[in-house]
Amino acid sequence: MTWIKLNVGGKMFETQLSTLTAYPTSTLAKMFKSDLMHNNPVHDGVYCLDSDPQCFQHILSWLRYGTVSIPNTLDKKMVMMTAKHLGLDDMAKQLEKECSGKGAMTDWMKLNVGGTIFETSRATLTSHPTSSLARMFEPNSNLPPATITLDGVYQIDACPLSFAVILNWLRYRHLMLGQVRAEDVMPVADYFGLEKLQALLTKHIQKEAEANSKVLTCMEDGVDRLEDVLQQLQGELGGMQDKMDDMKIEVAGVATGLEDLWRIKCEVANIASIMK
Repeated sequence: MTWIKLNVGGKMFETQLSTLTAYPTSTLAKMFKSDLMHNNPVHDGVYCLDSDPQCFQHILSWLRYGTVSIPNTLDKKMVMMTAKHLGLDDMAKQLEKECSGKGAMTDWMKLNVGGTIFETSRATLTSHPTSSLARMFEPNSNLPPATITLDGVYQIDACPLSFAVILNWLRYRHLMLGQVRAEDVMPVADYFGLEKLQALLTKHIQKEAEANSKVLTCMEDGVDRLEDVLQQLQGELGGMQDKMDDMKIEVAGVATGLEDLWRIKCEVANIASIMK
């Protein structure tokens, strides 16, 4: 096993010769199989290679494991050009496909939003091109979501109930609130830069406010009318009370008259008995 030390753009790398020659037809492999390096290793056995060290680091990982894993902080096109320069056509083609984004819009995405799992297509998430949400998930994005789990789930710190409304709007361009308040969705829509949805939510909130205002006005009018009716009833009851009092007086007068009639009857009876 031959161990190789490399000075790539001022950064030291160590790897096996078999790793560097894993693709025998590549320019990189030929460098170590011939005198194409055009330099002899210095006294400590270090070979010099004029290349970008950050790009070469990922190329070396690909030679070791056969997997491309490039962070979003590094331009994939730079790595692709370095791979082409070193004759690693397979890696360059893979990166070129990723950079072009062909077929990427049909990718099925899995998101963990505030602990709730959502699944949708990349095309849905990027359907509002000017939004920050679209920039997060567009191919070769410079604004990716904060974290991605090992099983490829994107983690987003947001309210899942509000995000469900946003996702349905991105799918159908219809506001489907369900039991969620428009006021609760508004800050999340603002966070993701969804201006059209914000305008729709604002219009919905205004309509709700107008409807509530009409209901309140109707209730106030109903209360006023009820007060008028109660006052009228109170007046009528007062009038009835007065009539009842008058009736009591009249009944009392009738009772007095009956007593007088009874006394007259008794006196008439007495006179009749005397005359006999």
